[in-house]
Amino acid sequence: MSAYKYSDAVVLIFAKAPVAGEVNTRLIPDIGIEAATELQRELVMNRLNILRQHNLCVIQLWCAPNQHHEFFQDCKNQYAIELFDQHGVDLGARMSSAIKQNLNKFKRVVLIGTDAPSLTNTHIDTAIKQLAENDIVIAPAEDGGYVLIGMSRHCHDVFDEVEWGSSTVLETTRERIKRNNLTSFEIEMCWDIDRVEDYFRYKKSQSPNQMD
Repeated sequence: MSAYKYSDAVVLIFAKAPVAGEVNTRLIPDIGIEAATELQRELVMNRLNILRQHNLCVIQLWCAPNQHHEFFQDCKNQYAIELFDQHGVDLGARMSSAIKQNLNKFKRVVLIGTDAPSLTNTHIDTAIKQLAENDIVIAPAEDGGYVLIGMSRHCHDVFDEVEWGSSTVLETTRERIKRNNLTSFEIEMCWDIDRVEDYFRYKKSQSPNQMD
């Protein structure tokens, strides 16, 4: 028997290698390169730790630019997790490809990034449950994007020619879902770390003096 709560589901974590000057670039003017790089390491490790604690389903780490970076190899060794390279001309193509590939093996696929510490395992659990009844599940972000997308039925159009990083991502995605007659469910809105205000919000949430 599977040790996982959901044996027919998989969570794909999309992550960038913590390369100085290439991650959390919007924060660098305010917090510096070193802090921005360390934040990337911390966010990836925190997400892996949290998911491992709950054992919801299979977890895969999808790496950019590729899985050969020392940090990803350390993650593989520490968490016994399988690594994959992201492939595609843009974020949408990379997400679409990863989801399509996994829907050949799993009935429910949930894809998340690493920069939304407000996204909890309860949210992910809800997404997996809802995929039993819906084609797509989304967790909207406060900035007009989303921090989670799950599919039980692949549709490349949802990812094609989207203005990634803009405030129109969520609305565009909703329109594509409607256009393709897909059933969908949206879980609770979350926040991610895009601005320095978000960074300090995150740091405050990590304080040992904060109540759970």
